[in-house]
Amino acid sequence: MKVAKFGGSSMAHEEQFKKVKSIILAAPERSVIVVSALGKRTKEDDKVTDLLYLIHAYLHHGVDWTPLWERICERFIQVRDVLSLTFPIEDELLEIQKKLQREKVSQDFLVSRGEYLTAKLLAEYVGYTFIDAKELIFFDYTGEIDEERTKQAIITIYQEKGPLVVPGFYGANPVGKEKLMGRGGSDITGAILAKLLNADCYENWTDVSGIMMADPRIIDTPKIIKEISFRELREMAYMGANVLHESAIFPVQEAGIPIQIKNTNDPEAQGTRISSKEVEKENGLTGIAGKKDFLSLTLFKRHMSDEIGFIWKAMSVFANHGISIEHIPSGIDNIGVVVSAEAIADQLFLITKELKENLGVEEVEIIENLALISVVGGPHKELIGLSGKVLSILNQLEIRTSILSQGAQELNLIIGVKNEEYETVVKGLYEGMVNVDVSKTSHGVTSNS
Repeated sequence: MKVAKFGGSSMAHEEQFKKVKSIILAAPERSVIVVSALGKRTKEDDKVTDLLYLIHAYLHHGVDWTPLWERICERFIQVRDVLSLTFPIEDELLEIQKKLQREKVSQDFLVSRGEYLTAKLLAEYVGYTFIDAKELIFFDYTGEIDEERTKQAIITIYQEKGPLVVPGFYGANPVGKEKLMGRGGSDITGAILAKLLNADCYENWTDVSGIMMADPRIIDTPKIIKEISFRELREMAYMGANVLHESAIFPVQEAGIPIQIKNTNDPEAQGTRISSKEVEKENGLTGIAGKKDFLSLTLFKRHMSDEIGFIWKAMSVFANHGISIEHIPSGIDNIGVVVSAEAIADQLFLITKELKENLGVEEVEIIENLALISVVGGPHKELIGLSGKVLSILNQLEIRTSILSQGAQELNLIIGVKNEEYETVVKGLYEGMVNVDVSKTSHGVTSNS
């Protein structure tokens, strides 16, 4: 049994609906379908969800929202008509419009209508039962999912009504009103339902054929990672790789259910499988991810290593100023603290002063315009490990690193380089470790900053 989630790009227009129907009906085990609202049809287009957020803002500020609403209505009606469905969507749209005209409509109710109406259309199109997410996903008074109540509801409804189509991104608050989830909402809905139904697999259908080994804005058509562990995924996501939101991973990870990333536009492509299993990787490389615009502070103090609790005291200074620490490379009598340059900009002088006056730090060396690159590795049999390969490539590139730190079990290696060297290093590492023809890589593209 599979739970399959289709994102906004998969539900953008009627031709995408046709692809989704073929995918669903090709495998009867795909018996619970979660959908996002209609997405962008072109790069210049708008997502229905974004338009609904905008309408709510217009309502709040007394701006005429009717042109935006008409655009939304036209899109839904067009999908219904082209697919020759019988669902009287005009009635639903009229009811929502009346609420907008006469009531103070909550943002949660209004924005959730995108998923609600999309799911209504798809349910009729594929012949599955539509179930409002309010009847399945329940939040408690702390804002957390009430798992026991949700589990009872989904199991009962699934057993009674068979294959289901469920709108993602929202559930019901304790008084039964719509409550939106956070970022990655529809992904979270799918993951929760997969966990509570004890599905064999959670499929996430999108517009790419899996998770890429490197940023496609730097590397032209990077390879797809066929299999990746949850731990490896976490390492890549932390350093900026565009992967599933954490909240959409934890439910299925806890239940030991694998995630399969698939492409709606290329359903035969293998995609990426995410599971607890650590699979041997070609050349020991899982992927490369990174970000620009960090700042490093190296704190020097004689006999620092003999002082109990020094690192804790130093980190407390940053915590008291609300600064998140990205990385902490250390030596005998020095520690480095890597933070977002933007986050610390207005407080750098004050933090430096406190470190010197309160902790006796003798010197603070600051490195600006720093990029961090994470080289994530998996199990491999080669004699030369991840760090050996990376150091060899950096030497060939004649790149001097300001940070070089390896995690436990060679799972990842963090490299600190100048912002302007970021693309060069990512390309060099990818070409050197994946053995890609240099002529096939792109140049002068935008970095993942």
